[in-house]
Amino acid sequence: MVRKKFQKAKRIIMKKVIGIFGSPRKEGNSDILLNSAIKGAESNGASVEKIIIRDLQIAPCNACGGCWEKGVCVIDDDMQKMYPKLVDANGIIVASPIYFMGVSAQLKAFIDRCQAFWARKYVLNLSIREGGRIAKGFFIATAARDTGEGLFAGAVKTIKAFFHVLDTQYMGDILCVGLEEKGVASKRQELLQQAFDAGNKLLY
Repeated sequence: MVRKKFQKAKRIIMKKVIGIFGSPRKEGNSDILLNSAIKGAESNGASVEKIIIRDLQIAPCNACGGCWEKGVCVIDDDMQKMYPKLVDANGIIVASPIYFMGVSAQLKAFIDRCQAFWARKYVLNLSIREGGRIAKGFFIATAARDTGEGLFAGAVKTIKAFFHVLDTQYMGDILCVGLEEKGVASKRQELLQQAFDAGNKLLY
């Protein structure tokens, strides 16, 4: 009985989640909600690593085609450290504010550099993760004002495409409006709870 309990605990500890902070603004609303989701994942035994894009040096994809040969990006910057993290993850939670109905420029550059995974998958017919393992993903988006039905459509499509290339199942999203003032999300208990629950249930 003790051995079985130990084995179960070991399996839970080995679950890896990465939280991708897509906002250029520190401690903004998307940061606040992602941190709540991370707490939820950790509360259920996941090991979480934060990727804070604004702190990284990531150049945009320059369409050189270098990744078509080996499925590896040839640009030498901080993105090279991110690729193995994306592959190793069991879960990915992405958060971004909305800019012109899309994700932030910093996050978009990060996503575009995953063209290397696209080449690996569709040009070279190589697997993304060992054994064809599928990860799970969740998206959190924040906006100041509700400007219509299509406000989040572009961002959701981008994240779904990103997850698809990474063999990551899109598990859902939290799409928030009315968060114009910096930090106001910390006062929205219902949103904090939704984010916590999303992280808590992501892998289980």
